[in-house]
Amino acid sequence: MVSNATSAGMNDVIWRRGHVEMRQERRISERMEAAGDLLVLTSSWERRCIEVARVMHGRYAVATVITFAEEGTSGRRADHDAELWRLATEHAVSVADLGRQSVSDVESWRDAIAELVARTRIELGRPLDMVVDVSCLPKYYMLTLMGYCVSSGSVRSLRLLYAEGRYAPSDGNTSLSPDHAFTEGAWRSLPVPYLEGRLSPDKKVEVIASIGFETFQARKLIRVYEAERHCLVTPYPGFSPEYGDQSEKEAKALATNLDLDEREILRCPAGDAAAAAEIVIDVLDRCDRFKEVGLCLGTKPHAIGFGIAALIRPDFTLVCRMPDRYVETETPATGIMWSYKLHDLSVATSPTHGDADAMGPNAAREGDGSPVPSAAT
Repeated sequence: MVSNATSAGMNDVIWRRGHVEMRQERRISERMEAAGDLLVLTSSWERRCIEVARVMHGRYAVATVITFAEEGTSGRRADHDAELWRLATEHAVSVADLGRQSVSDVESWRDAIAELVARTRIELGRPLDMVVDVSCLPKYYMLTLMGYCVSSGSVRSLRLLYAEGRYAPSDGNTSLSPDHAFTEGAWRSLPVPYLEGRLSPDKKVEVIASIGFETFQARKLIRVYEAERHCLVTPYPGFSPEYGDQSEKEAKALATNLDLDEREILRCPAGDAAAAAEIVIDVLDRCDRFKEVGLCLGTKPHAIGFGIAALIRPDFTLVCRMPDRYVETETPATGIMWSYKLHDLSVATSPTHGDADAMGPNAAREGDGSPVPSAAT
């Protein structure tokens, strides 16, 4: 079995387990070749939502912009909507409008996204090369997309692009504070469609939770499962030194609250989806006495790693949180982007775009397991 990563660091990684291969890259935001069949963008009040589309260069058969009904009060969302639709039209032969349902209308969005993927696959008559900007796409929808695309055999490759955000300091980001920087109100837990795992009523529960800053609500959600065992995956090092220091404070406070020891805090770089996947799979393979439940409460790249683990280990149950409301934030881009390109190795089709969608001259050589020099960041 080929597994783990070949790498010169976490910047450029080829990671493979079972039928899933991922190429992970970290780069400065600059002109980026990204061709494919279906392009999915997401508008937001966050300024970074246009970063990927701004530097992208490539053609698509179909493009869409996900526009949730919640627009905020700043006026930025309307500007971003217009700019992203302009860029989608520029990149694609045709565009598809999925409507403007609330972000919490999970059934409508789940069905609309799946129908778009299925329809495009039928129209082209083959599995798709799909590109999704996940910078401002909620983790629940990102993971639903991953689960559907791979489990249905609808895609040959799925490339997830993520622009790092510069978060403003917040007094709410204190250990186990009930004041949140990113969400308001209660959280509800939602099993991720296509990644729900299997029921194991005769087994006790182990919770594997990726965590970030909002540990007050995370604590409440984790306790609902009355788990026999826990482990916390925390983003350290962070996207910035301040981010990493804060995540350490939050993780230690949460561990104390849950009566966990240091061995049950697993540190993983904030943007390293490959390392997150490896951590989760290692935990899953360590013991079969428990029913493992993964809670994606931390960084989006960690959620990608959890999603890959669920694709490879179908017993693993993946759960996301949906808040009552998201807090309107400005969040500009930092100028750093990540690319996570998943290949379903069980889908045998000839390449249609080759390596034209690499992020730059130091792109990994796909499939040969070669180490790749890191680009300057």
